Formats: sequence, structure tokens, C-alpha cells
Amino acid sequence: MPENIRRASFKIVIKRIEKPFSRDPFAELDWICQSFGFFEPIDRGKTASSIFKVIVKGSEAKKPLTSTSLAKRLEMSRGSIINHLNNLQRSGLVVRQGRFYLPRSSSMLGTIEEIEEDIERIFTKMKKTALDLDRELGVAQEQKE
Repeated sequence: MPENIRRASFKIVIKRIEKPFSRDPFAELDWICQSFGFFEPIDRGKTASSIFKVIVKGSEAKKPLTSTSLAKRLEMSRGSIINHLNNLQRSGLVVRQGRFYLPRSSSMLGTIEEIEEDIERIFTKMKKTALDLDRELGVAQEQKE
């Protein structure tokens, strides 16, 4: 991730969704988006996935996109685009750099690995806090080696 991009807090949602049998890259990207909880019942048109795909393609072409350019490209209102961009940012898949929206990493694998590292850091902190609480409450169990 570029150094000058500030990382805001975000919400991680992971859902167990059956992977498609198709080797279609867009179906697989949709599966990743579904696994991150993007397709809310209200998002029947998979708008979040469409926006994410356009951002990824723009980044690959070295042409980062603004909310206005995304709205024009997808023929949607800028307000709707911004709502989805905020959700994509909260999920940790998209970052904002000035006026531009970029994928968190230069590759899908890199993005997934960065999110995995975030999850590991969160769980490490939670486990340490839980251990401290157990000790305070007198219910500490012996640590597994």
C-alpha cells in the first residue's frame, strides 16, 4: 500500500459462500466480494462489485478514478457511487488518495493478504486482552505452547 495513504478504521465481514464452479474471472471476483459481505439484499445489481471491478481496471491501466468519473462510467448518480465507495473503504478493499479511489493493493492476492494480516493483528490484541481478563477474574488457563 502506498505510504501516503492513511489507513482508516474499517469493518471486516467474512461470509462462507460456495465458490463458483466457473473459471470466469468476474464470477470469481463476485465470489470474493460476496465473501466480504458486499452483496447486501438491497444490492441486487451487484453495484459494489461493478464499482470495485472498474477501480481495479483503472488502477491496472494506471488511471485512478474519482467518484465523478466512476458515476459517469457506470451511469449512476454520484451520491450512490459515494455510498458504495464508503462501504468499499470500510471493508478495507479500497483506499482513497486525494480525489482518487484505488484498490488497497496492486493485486487481489495482495489485498487478501493485507486483510488477513489486519485480522491477525486484531485477534492477537483480542487474545492478549482476553488472557489479561481471565487472569484478573481468576480463570486463567494454562497457555498452550
